[in-house]
Amino acid sequence: MLKSSRNRSDNRREAEDRVAHREPLSSVRLRVPGTGQEAVRGNETDGKPSSRRSLGRRLGRAAPHIVALLMAVILVACRTGGKIPGAIDTAKAPQDPTTPATRPATVPAPSPTPSMTAIGTPSTKAKGEDTPTPSPSAPSDKRALRPLVRSGQASLPNATRYQVDLSLNLEQATLSGHQQISYTNTETVPLDALYLRLFPNTAGYGGQMSVSRLSVDGERVEPQRELDGSALRLPLSPPLAPHQPVELSLDFSLTLPSEDRPSVNEEASDGYRQLGRYQGVVALANAYPIIPVYDDEGWNVELAPSYGDAVFSDAAFFDVSITAPQTMTLAASGTCIQASDDVTATTWSCTAPLMRDFNALLREDYRVESQDVDGIAVNSVFYAGHEEGGAAALDYASQSVRIFDARLGRYPFTELDVVESPTLAGGIEYPGLVVINETYYASPQGVSDRMEWVVVHEVLHQWWYSLVGNDQVDEPWLDEALVQYCTLLYYEERYGRDVADRLVQSVFQEPYQELRETGRDQPVGLPVEAYSRRNYGPVVYQKGPLYFHNLREQVGSEAFWDILATYFERNRYGIARPEDWLAAVEAVTGSEYRPLYDTWIQETGG
Repeated sequence: MLKSSRNRSDNRREAEDRVAHREPLSSVRLRVPGTGQEAVRGNETDGKPSSRRSLGRRLGRAAPHIVALLMAVILVACRTGGKIPGAIDTAKAPQDPTTPATRPATVPAPSPTPSMTAIGTPSTKAKGEDTPTPSPSAPSDKRALRPLVRSGQASLPNATRYQVDLSLNLEQATLSGHQQISYTNTETVPLDALYLRLFPNTAGYGGQMSVSRLSVDGERVEPQRELDGSALRLPLSPPLAPHQPVELSLDFSLTLPSEDRPSVNEEASDGYRQLGRYQGVVALANAYPIIPVYDDEGWNVELAPSYGDAVFSDAAFFDVSITAPQTMTLAASGTCIQASDDVTATTWSCTAPLMRDFNALLREDYRVESQDVDGIAVNSVFYAGHEEGGAAALDYASQSVRIFDARLGRYPFTELDVVESPTLAGGIEYPGLVVINETYYASPQGVSDRMEWVVVHEVLHQWWYSLVGNDQVDEPWLDEALVQYCTLLYYEERYGRDVADRLVQSVFQEPYQELRETGRDQPVGLPVEAYSRRNYGPVVYQKGPLYFHNLREQVGSEAFWDILATYFERNRYGIARPEDWLAAVEAVTGSEYRPLYDTWIQETGG
């Protein structure tokens, strides 16, 4: 995730602090040698709380405050110039993704991939808005997966399946839901309890969710509330044995934060509007209970810092029914079809297989432009009147998918949605869908120069976070720093090595040098909670990529690309740890390059 920033006069520290998970990036002007043209650069960051385990060089010197703002934007991605999709303008180098833009009233947050059928003109038939509609027949999982990668289903026979029915009351900004969860204990030990996370009840989300009529295998249970109601513990007696399945059923209601009801808690301003009703957009990120990851340390239910990523979950199968006013258009993770409609409401049925979480966004005037990339429908979803920005976002996303589908590994889904949103982050990633700050789409000067880096960064999270999972709360560098460096690789592939070298200097090296000069340097491999708001972005998003850059310089570009592909293939749909990354390095090169890893990731300095 990349962050955005407000005007520096009053908010420099806040912009620096919000450099964690999914915020918009700032930009600086870069001049490309021999062209007389300028480009802008940006970068992003995101983060998490308490832990359970211990962009081209800027041409023309940027002031320290600009570099700090750029760090906050890195999480989302930025755009080069104000180009419209089409031929690459090599005379205009990419902007620096680390430079923050003037902070908009609302910045887009990551949103789920809109389905072409769902994004079309809404139908006209649906049930009441207050009572969830029983799930209509969902589109087949196969429809949401590319033919060449459907074998992934067979590799996860016991993955959790969520069946969720959602009904939106737009006027009251409330959501009612019913949920069935099929869970199998895939651990090697019996489980004496299950956990459900209610992320809307955390400060970063700012909503209020309550659960009722909760049953386990048909027997009603009373859960134990933990972490200010953001976690529910379900005792199991007898314990759930390894390989044993269990069925959960529950109802829930959710009060969404909105302009007239900012939050149910005083800390919600720390969030990024990833959930709520703002400026005509309804965002439903993690608007349902979800089971967290269980690992060798037990259930991962810590309360993450609001400036980092909060969700740590396994790949699962989602069948989601959404009923909303007939006037709205839906963009969501996975593939959706209109199941029913009438003069007041529309019901969509969505399937999202092999995804770690599910998101949906709705708005009355969403428009969509699409491009086919080797069988993947890349959809740009944007506000009416923002056609130029929507076209630019489509270009950046399509080029990213084309490059990384070939170089890293197959993107398994048939759709990828890039959605304009009033998020307060530069951008936010979700499986099959990313949200981008609305201010990048249109301004008095046209499409923001910051958009390209942000879009590319968020799209890359489809590989690093969505497909190859990691503990974003305790090991955020493993996806964020890697995504940042791979964003640089996009610029090198598209604009050339000279541009990439300049970005390394201005986006990574100069901010890192400032960290050292100001005595704020820290190891990259720490949990989100170990960093202050101010330090999280610069350390993880700007210093962190330098580890990958130095590794590439030592092993060579060809071997480095092989490492990335090996790491992806070995850990797809799973949860990767730092040891898995080092194993991929060793598999390709014969060495872990441990001293380099220790210097950049485990120690202060580099």
